Amino acid sequence: MIKAKQFVLLVGDVVLLYAALFLTIFVRYGHIDHGLLRAHLVPFSVIFVVWLALFYSAGWYDLRAIRKSLVLLETVIVTLLVGFGVAIIIFYSIPYFHIAPKTNLAIFTVFFAILAFLWRMIVGAIGKTPREKVLLIGSNADAEEVADYLERNPTIGYKIQSWMKNPSAVEVDRLNDVITKDGVTTVVILEAEQNKNYVAASLYKNLGLGIEIVPFADFYESVLGKVPLGELREEWFFENITRRHRGYNFVKRGIDILAGVIVGAVFLVLGILLYPLVKLTSKGPFIFKQTRVGKNGIPFTLYKIRTMYERDGENGWLDKDAKYITPVGKLLRATHIDELPQIWNVLKGDISLVGPRPDFIDFFKKLETAIPYYAIRTLVKPGVTGWAQVGYPVTIGLEETRVRLSYDLYYLKHYSFMVDLLIVLKTLKTVATAAGR
Repeated sequence: MIKAKQFVLLVGDVVLLYAALFLTIFVRYGHIDHGLLRAHLVPFSVIFVVWLALFYSAGWYDLRAIRKSLVLLETVIVTLLVGFGVAIIIFYSIPYFHIAPKTNLAIFTVFFAILAFLWRMIVGAIGKTPREKVLLIGSNADAEEVADYLERNPTIGYKIQSWMKNPSAVEVDRLNDVITKDGVTTVVILEAEQNKNYVAASLYKNLGLGIEIVPFADFYESVLGKVPLGELREEWFFENITRRHRGYNFVKRGIDILAGVIVGAVFLVLGILLYPLVKLTSKGPFIFKQTRVGKNGIPFTLYKIRTMYERDGENGWLDKDAKYITPVGKLLRATHIDELPQIWNVLKGDISLVGPRPDFIDFFKKLETAIPYYAIRTLVKPGVTGWAQVGYPVTIGLEETRVRLSYDLYYLKHYSFMVDLLIVLKTLKTVATAAGR
């Protein structure tokens, strides 16, 4: 449901991009012919690909955002202003296009801004009333979380219409009446209830009603983008984490090396400028070394630009308002520039561009004891950025670390080129908005 709505938004944007282009050509020249289309289609199509990536980075496909018209309008305007600048650079830097359509681009941007805003308002209006009515069977903290989330975000498309929190055999016998009366289209069932014979038998008898029966873990993942820790058993890891990704791991390593060379060149330039700024404002080395836990628990040395005053010991949970962070360090952390030296770790193969955040060794050992299944996150290389890093703020306690683990396990289950690409785009958005730690 969620991905389907996001796909509809994406397809609508593609259609509107070309509609705005045709409208621009007609308004500018009074007609549309083969020559005009040939001159504009290829260069603008290149721009469209870049813009779609920019749209994703700016959160255009976040279903929660389309409910707030003022925020939506601001997002559309700011994103398209950035896109306009990017398009100008592309048009002037690629002589092959033989055009530098500043006027056409300005007209096109205005047309598309109007169409894109109206398109999202329409989708938002349609999505105010969830189409899928859910019967939730069973209850735990994860179920409470997803129910609360859906109540606050109706544009997701699901509504908890009925909830059997601890169904008895008598209550389950009325399943047909509940489904029919409440117009239930989807039954979401927790594993503990699914294992009860009388629940499974009742669901089987009602398959003829055309309902969709979804395991709670799958439903939770699709809605929240993380794994429900309360539903995990050892069998879950056998079924979801032991799959091999040899082909993609080879590609992933190649991407890491290519990106490492490019980002490394950028760091060399920035490093020359930042070195005196860091050294003159606080005592200590420019590059800070930390021992972290890598793939399969093997330790490695991580490199970062120093952002803190010198202190004894290493800590795992960082107070976001900690006094030991230098004024320059706050800026470097907000923009994530302090992470750039990690590109050396990427080139060495210690870490990847995308993966779970690497922990301090002592901190990792404590968490491994305190949180079930925590060590599983080391089955893949840690990363400069990751699904948990872009989906959840810096952890400052044990409970937040459990939540971070639920994001890490989701990544271990689903990681692929497309997932990594989405994480990189989300990271670029975070850097662009200085939404750092």
